[in-house]
Amino acid sequence: MSDNNTTTITLRSLDGEEFEVPKEVALMSVTIRNIIEDDWDGKNILLYNVESGVLAKVIEYCKRHSPATATTNNNEATTEEELEAWDKDFVMNMDKHELFEVIMATNYMVVQGLMNLTCRSVADMVKDLSVEEVRVFFNVENDFTEEEEAEIRRQNEWAFK
Repeated sequence: MSDNNTTTITLRSLDGEEFEVPKEVALMSVTIRNIIEDDWDGKNILLYNVESGVLAKVIEYCKRHSPATATTNNNEATTEEELEAWDKDFVMNMDKHELFEVIMATNYMVVQGLMNLTCRSVADMVKDLSVEEVRVFFNVENDFTEEEEAEIRRQNEWAFK
């Protein structure tokens, strides 16, 4: 067993980049918390499914949301309104591909707040799109025949209003 009183933890991305983060920040991930509690040897925690650029985004979010590190530029506690504004900017500055990569990483790392934020952002992007536009957005091929699609639309007329 290791010294679980370590104040920083080194996370290693899929592409080998290392990030030293405060333990409180790392523990925002259920996956990392489980590794530390179960069988951590005190060395790097390798995140097999997360590339460095995406891991940097996850860490940035966790630092901003961790009670131990969440402060403004004036070293004052971040207000709820400031945090909401920061969250909005955070997701707005990601392109669609990066947003999807962050969703996959937060699913693997189990960072629920970031998962909720990024999924809500995608939902907001598609909420007013037509079925055809949603297919394009997610790069989904329509594998229904015209007759099958017409039948589905007829059976679920309420969903297309």
